[in-house]
Amino acid sequence: MYPPKNVYIFAPINNQAPDIHNPSGNDATAVFQPGARQFEAFCKKNGANTKLVFFDNGAPEDRILDYILTNMATAPPPLDTVAYFGHGDKNMLVSAMIGPGYLPKFIASLRATCAFTPTIILYACSCGAPGGIASKIADGLSDLLAEVFGHLSAGHAYTNPQVRAFPGGRTVCPSGKVDAWLKAFADPKSDLWMRFPFMTEEEISQELS
Repeated sequence: MYPPKNVYIFAPINNQAPDIHNPSGNDATAVFQPGARQFEAFCKKNGANTKLVFFDNGAPEDRILDYILTNMATAPPPLDTVAYFGHGDKNMLVSAMIGPGYLPKFIASLRATCAFTPTIILYACSCGAPGGIASKIADGLSDLLAEVFGHLSAGHAYTNPQVRAFPGGRTVCPSGKVDAWLKAFADPKSDLWMRFPFMTEEEISQELS
């Protein structure tokens, strides 16, 4: 496993009203923020410089983006890891309101702040769907050889086991290890959901064995 060095993490501060994906109405405080803090602690434990910000997801779209990008620009440079915790769909980081209209500016900011071969992790529903936002970010940062992870389907923000990596959209779960992979993601004591982006397929396969 290669440890992250300079990490930027962003997540929403406000809970949204209950809906089918957020029946308890405590998405930010019960899922996104705890996940972001756990990820920050994992990175710090491995010696990384980190910057974690909680953005006001009730603000106007342009203000949300400006806040996220301003903080990204002042994170420890150059960034080798960027992680988002929040709602998502195929075409948008929903909590951050980063979709087709703002995506070029977001990608440009990533290019300006990231090191070569950065790891970008979207802990959000459906961002890893074919042709979706994870794929578009990877395409937009192809000159940096970025690797972007996203969830194929709707599910828990960070324990959703249906993970795809872009470019290419490969399944992260090693062949023949589906049961062990599902078990690890269902185990609240497992931290594989934080570590897999920094592991090779061989390392993941060996651990699941």
